[in-house]
Amino acid sequence: MIDPVSVQLRVTSIRNSGKFGGAIFAGMTSAKEYYVAVCDYKIIPDPSLLAKGQQWSVTGTLMQWKDEQQIKVSAAEMLCPSGRNIIDWIAQSEDCAGIGSVKAGTLYRTFGLALIDHINARNIDALTEVLSEKSAHALCDAFAKHNVASTLLWLDRLAIDRRIGKKVVDFYRDHAQQKIEQNPYRLISFAVDWKKVDELARNRFGVTLDDPRRLDAAVEEVLYGGMRDGHTCLPVSMAKTRLVSLLKTQELAGKALSLGEPSTQYYRIGVSLQPAGTYAIEQHIAERLTAIAAGETEGLQMRLGFRDRGRDAVQKAIKEYEAAQGFTLSTEQRNAVMTSAESNLSLIMGGAGTGKTTVLKALYKVLEDAYDYTSIYQVALAGRAAQRMSEATGRESMTIAGFLKKVDGSDLGHNTVVVVDEMSMVDVILMYRMLRHIPPGTKLILVGDPSQLPPIGPGLVLHALAGHPAIEQTELKVTQRQTAESGIPAVARAIREHRVPQFAQYTGKGSGVSFVRCTDSEMVNTVRRVYGDLGGDGSDNSVQILSTTREGFGSAGSINRSFHEEYRRDSAMFFTFDPSYGKVGAQTNDRIPLRVGDLVIYTENDYDLGLRNGSLGTIIDGLDATDAEQPCCACEFEGTRYELNSRQAEALRHAYAITVHKSQGSQFRRVIVPLRRSTLLDQALIYTAVTRGVDQVVLVGDWDAVCAAIEAPAKAARRHVSLPSLMSKPCNTAL
Repeated sequence: MIDPVSVQLRVTSIRNSGKFGGAIFAGMTSAKEYYVAVCDYKIIPDPSLLAKGQQWSVTGTLMQWKDEQQIKVSAAEMLCPSGRNIIDWIAQSEDCAGIGSVKAGTLYRTFGLALIDHINARNIDALTEVLSEKSAHALCDAFAKHNVASTLLWLDRLAIDRRIGKKVVDFYRDHAQQKIEQNPYRLISFAVDWKKVDELARNRFGVTLDDPRRLDAAVEEVLYGGMRDGHTCLPVSMAKTRLVSLLKTQELAGKALSLGEPSTQYYRIGVSLQPAGTYAIEQHIAERLTAIAAGETEGLQMRLGFRDRGRDAVQKAIKEYEAAQGFTLSTEQRNAVMTSAESNLSLIMGGAGTGKTTVLKALYKVLEDAYDYTSIYQVALAGRAAQRMSEATGRESMTIAGFLKKVDGSDLGHNTVVVVDEMSMVDVILMYRMLRHIPPGTKLILVGDPSQLPPIGPGLVLHALAGHPAIEQTELKVTQRQTAESGIPAVARAIREHRVPQFAQYTGKGSGVSFVRCTDSEMVNTVRRVYGDLGGDGSDNSVQILSTTREGFGSAGSINRSFHEEYRRDSAMFFTFDPSYGKVGAQTNDRIPLRVGDLVIYTENDYDLGLRNGSLGTIIDGLDATDAEQPCCACEFEGTRYELNSRQAEALRHAYAITVHKSQGSQFRRVIVPLRRSTLLDQALIYTAVTRGVDQVVLVGDWDAVCAAIEAPAKAARRHVSLPSLMSKPCNTAL
């Protein structure tokens, strides 16, 4: 017999949860009646919201199964926020002073669902069992200020991911629920999937297909999609094509585009549509760079220019540098030094091995001796690129993120220089942040190679400025570092010019650039064979594999799994310490074990530890950790021993193969590059990989795909951006 039922249950156990939604949980009513609730994916889209101790109101049909009562649930609502949501919000909120994830977890374990009652009642005496009195007051104030309890409850009921829910609460504060109810499509701005928001808006809030809120949001979603592809704006024709795909009809796409300027989310600029955010960012970059190039501070350029100092002091500084180094700068290197010395804003461009570092070292000598600059800051996007910059110039360098965090803007200005290396990888968002941080009077030198990989994020900066008449710039074309006999410079030059090069015949360990053809399915075995031919034995990075993808045939993931199994299967394990489970075998987040002897890459910038994102090393020992803060392993990075605790060990990944993106700014004696047909494969990726090698490069894989990628325009050339036109340079929207 099937009976309708509606009850409130406290969750006592979670029996099952579906990978794509849905869950079965057991619970008890206040009258001690026991039920098992069976919920499909429509009822509970995100099973991770379920936790023991929660209160749920469930409605459905009652069925007897063996000796228990089951409810086939037709509707369910959580009656208080999930514990995980509470823990995450407390740990990450700036208003909850001194309460980290450990204390937040302890709070929830101590009080369970009564935690919110204690907070709302400002029960400081109870909360100080875990927290200091100051932190307890801060926690209560934060909940009252943001109306967190009711907002998190409401967001939980909408099945909004807890990390996104926190962003919504932080942004709208106590108006969060009101704002989302007024226009549920506002969730798109917080990176919620269009399909999920659209279903929520139509099914829960009754939004019609042609509702202006939906159509306006569709345009916004299309433009955000463009940003994910690297564009900062989209031609109207391209936007309409994407709108038809999203809204399913030409009519709705046309209506969306006809809404016009009332939208506050985007602008119509000529034949393009641009999100308001990227327009403001690119406009600021254009205005600021133009101002820096023009002098920015009245009289500054004249005070620091050649006419005041005279060329004698510059020539003297250059000669002193040449004497100290024991060689003479080339004509183009000397020109680069002179041009950047006298300009407030300058670009130094050139391919790998053309002597950009030599120019910088000479330039620093000129700036300090002839111009009295007192501070020179070297920065790069990636940690490894910053590290290599330090090694090459002998001066301190840091990541851009570290620069923004550690260097006070008030310490910059007159008589300071900021040099940004690997500029091809810097997107408009990061450039905007840097320019906001740098005060007027600071000299800015941008260094890079436009043929290398473009930014992962939206926009282009170096590519947009290259050739701009308002920006002083020089290009180094003559290879200095690598000898002509290696063959690498000639091959790199051909790839840079979109010509399929003449590859050397592969004969094993040698020099130059060779190509070994194989199918996708043969790729890992072929890479393993070539690795052995070149002297690779899994003990160091003298032979480095650079993959174009993270997963799939020939990917960094597949090669690392294979090489770990081959070289470290029987090596000693080490153990990390988990607060819940104690000692557990160390492994990466993709579930590959970590063992002593594994080649690894550190994937965070840890300035306290002294390691940077991209540092390559080896696990040399396992240590006995009895808590999460004690060292659990020892690694060697660049000849230095580091002891990592369990949290720091989470940043370790295998590095028998790394991605080409991770390699930018590095050099290796011998490089193997597995290449297969994919949406990521393009000329810039191949060029960057080839120029990482010093003695030998071996490309492995699909010959036809590689030739097609080399000859096709680079993906950066197909990005739609506004920066060039905003700097008053006549050009196409697409570079």
